[in-house]
Amino acid sequence: MRARLVMLLALLCTGCGAASEWRPVGEQGQALYLVDHGRHVGLVLPAVGLQRHLPALKKAFPAAGLIELGWGDRAFYQHEQAGAGLALRALLWPTDAVLHLVPLSQSPAVAFAGLSVLELSVPPAGMERLLGEVAASFARNEAGNLRGVGAGRYGGGRFYASVESYHLLHTCNTWVARRLVAAGLPLRPALAFTAGALMRQAACCAKEEYAQPIPHITD
Repeated sequence: MRARLVMLLALLCTGCGAASEWRPVGEQGQALYLVDHGRHVGLVLPAVGLQRHLPALKKAFPAAGLIELGWGDRAFYQHEQAGAGLALRALLWPTDAVLHLVPLSQSPAVAFAGLSVLELSVPPAGMERLLGEVAASFARNEAGNLRGVGAGRYGGGRFYASVESYHLLHTCNTWVARRLVAAGLPLRPALAFTAGALMRQAACCAKEEYAQPIPHITD
């Protein structure tokens, strides 16, 4: 039992231990944010980047400086009072999923005052990979347009259909974790089942500073 506990603690700390390996020396990072909503974590990205990959979002959210994204089971996410029955159904077998987008004109710390907000920094190339992964999750109709599926839950947001399916091994929080891995962060999506677990892993990366080159000293 003790050996199993040690192995579990080692796995949970793996993201922290590897965090220093991914940061490029002397490279300027780009900011993104995580918002802990309790059940799920929202991913906040620069609107200009998302709109470059998904031009339709410029028309949908013309004044946004940032856009928060959430992903999850469609029936549960869009239900005003979703209960345990819908949650269990979503976990037991693959179900349709949606993306929830909310435009932000203020910083996440202000827009989500009272919630835990974490800022991370990723290399430009990592940000592009992350944006590409996000864009690939959107479903499109026969004309190639994004499939909107209703008004969002708050903040002038909107729901969009996803090509991915929700299930026990692919939840709202592991979805975010996988996008962060695409950006280069050393997270373990399988250990990010809950919002708290994801935020703890990400916090390890947030504490790491960009390595700076050692200046060459001549006599």
